[in-house]
Amino acid sequence: MGIVSVGQSVPRYEDPYLLRGEGRFTGDVIFPNQAFGYVLRSPHAFAKINGIDTAKALAAPGVLAVLTGADMEADEIGPLPNILPPLPNIDYDQMFVAKRYILATDMARLAGHEVAFIVAETLAQARDAAELVEVDYEPLDALTNSLDVGAGAPRYQDKSDNLAFDNNFGDRQATDAAFAGAAHVIKHRLTVNRVAPSPIENRTTNASYDAGTDRWTAYVPTQGPFAMRGVLAGQIFNTDASKFHLITGNMGGSFGMKGFSVESILAIWATKRIGRPVKWENDRTDSMHSDQHGRDKVVDAELALDADLNFLGLRVSSLANMGAFFGPMGMMHTHLSLIGLINVYKTPAIHINVKGAYSNTSPTGPYRGSNRPDSTFIMERMIDVAARKLDIDPIELRRRNVIPAADMPYKMPLGTVYDSGDFGSNMDKALAGIDHAGFQARKLESEKRGKLRGFGMANNVEQAVGIGQEFVTYRFTENGDLTIIAGTTEQGQGHPTMYRLLASDQLGIDTDRITVIEGDTDSQEAGGGTGGSRVSVMGSNAAMNAGTGIINKGREVAGHLLEAATGDIEFASGTFTVAGTDKSVSLDAVVAASFDAANLGDGMEPGLEEYANYEGKQANYPNGCHVVEVEVDTDTGRAEIVKYVAVNDVGTVLNQLTFRGQILGGIGQAVGQALMENVAYDDDTGQLMTGSFLDYAMPRGNDFCAIEIIDNPHPTDSNPLGAKGAGEVGCACSMPAVVNAVMDALAPLGINHLDMPLTPDKIWGAIQAAE
Repeated sequence: MGIVSVGQSVPRYEDPYLLRGEGRFTGDVIFPNQAFGYVLRSPHAFAKINGIDTAKALAAPGVLAVLTGADMEADEIGPLPNILPPLPNIDYDQMFVAKRYILATDMARLAGHEVAFIVAETLAQARDAAELVEVDYEPLDALTNSLDVGAGAPRYQDKSDNLAFDNNFGDRQATDAAFAGAAHVIKHRLTVNRVAPSPIENRTTNASYDAGTDRWTAYVPTQGPFAMRGVLAGQIFNTDASKFHLITGNMGGSFGMKGFSVESILAIWATKRIGRPVKWENDRTDSMHSDQHGRDKVVDAELALDADLNFLGLRVSSLANMGAFFGPMGMMHTHLSLIGLINVYKTPAIHINVKGAYSNTSPTGPYRGSNRPDSTFIMERMIDVAARKLDIDPIELRRRNVIPAADMPYKMPLGTVYDSGDFGSNMDKALAGIDHAGFQARKLESEKRGKLRGFGMANNVEQAVGIGQEFVTYRFTENGDLTIIAGTTEQGQGHPTMYRLLASDQLGIDTDRITVIEGDTDSQEAGGGTGGSRVSVMGSNAAMNAGTGIINKGREVAGHLLEAATGDIEFASGTFTVAGTDKSVSLDAVVAASFDAANLGDGMEPGLEEYANYEGKQANYPNGCHVVEVEVDTDTGRAEIVKYVAVNDVGTVLNQLTFRGQILGGIGQAVGQALMENVAYDDDTGQLMTGSFLDYAMPRGNDFCAIEIIDNPHPTDSNPLGAKGAGEVGCACSMPAVVNAVMDALAPLGINHLDMPLTPDKIWGAIQAAE
């Protein structure tokens, strides 16, 4: 491809081989003497398990093992971990963390709960044998709706109110005072519906155990293989981390869902027990039942305003449906980025109450944005609701309260400090880009065709991961080719292209001479994985540190070759030069010379290699403003997006092409949730009613119009590159913008609010009721 620079639009290096079908996903991996695993799942949402008889299944053709909760307990297999973030004002001792084990023992707590693991010579034999396992169930009344907290049979014997936690943030006294003195108080209940992550590649694992070395090798598409290795060793199997070699390979998406998987542990456990490799793959229906779901919360929000319609305070009470268990990262989707509730607006006082309730449904956890879209949705919908009730243009209400760029850095009432951004200019650019001045004319034209046209806007600022460590190794071969080994994990974001771009820009090396390795725990000592929009900040700066180390070592070798002091050696565009002279030597020559000890200084190892880390001290705050126009067909209730402009500030853009891809991907998932995606359970039985793509609607290309993306960068000082997270701002802006647009279109009919998803039947029903 040649030498490229930061900020260019660089095509993804990995696309051609993926499009040719030459990727290596976990599903492509087959070990010699391969066996196959299948999970028997509970058909009941809530039931006692009085006994399990596996004799017939064990006698079935090809069956190698039938593992149950009793076997798990006998082998002392530990529960899944629970990562509890260091949040202020939380007494973790007061929380009730419902642990999840890899197999049910005395109770089945959701339809799809893992009851037995059958291993056989073929997958078909394992499936057939599963039907022969006899489970004595005693069905109980299921609870699926978090609003029914405390109703019905208790989920856990000592927790009849079903609550996992009940946490408060902000200044209650100041917030109460703000509301007491308010000229206007707007109250509204909002629902952030449950969705299924639905990656292209379902969860899967292929594990092998070598008795000679007492070591596992497992191909598993997880977002954090180094973290998973630590969990397997320290919490599941009680052994040393060196016993596990985890490889992620190519991965068809994750969106927060592929973390510590029950079934992955089953396969890793089973391979040692039977002495053969065990492969397990979820099919789509089982995935819909057993994957970690996203969102699912009901929110009561109140916004206080003075007589001039300035925001005085925000009061929010959120009840999240946690599902049957406390997930491994079970607080991320309920507590992360609570600053997004105040968003880009001057709001002096805030109080937040966050509850989590258990139910007989699949556990919920991080899903693209992980509470960022939820928080943005709450504030942006409240502004539109308030504007309509107070008879003011919602754009004007936003302008009146937006934090001006001159006030940066700006300290929020929850203690967060926004370091950079111009939220007002985001709005200006978005409105100009969509030609908002011509909206009324377009609205009249739509009416002539029998359509209702609506306009929606949503601002967003979110806290992206910038605190912690990441690790990258640069290793040259003698001929000058570079291998980059990163501790991050590629899921389809374009990391291999990013690392090539950074090294090419910094070292002046052709990208075709660079190989990138990610997601392999034997490749280096540590890695932070991928999540929370961390890689564009953490991984990139770790890579730059590795490149700086290579240049510094190269100066010593170049000084020897050029007979000059190391301090006099300059580096630029792939060449080392003696300052003030025309004496120079190429990076290739320095690399080759570095393998000869005669060219090395005291204590230098042969070759040119650098293992570097980046330690982030501050979070960063990507932000944006998305504006949307929709047309609603009153005959069918279908809402169609007809214009869309997305203005985004992600600081320094590393690759314009993949930046656009991240924004578009986030918009796609948000539009899906806003207009069609929804996980639904039967309230009486707890059975999943959206168990396939025949029932769970996924957005397609014809559900979108052309989307204009405008970059409005304000680099951050929180990291050397000035980059901000880019993976989630598109999703956070889009969801409320689309809903606001649909509700604006329906407003002339007196329809003020509908809960997501805004499906044609829901909109049509509201129109009929209004008429």
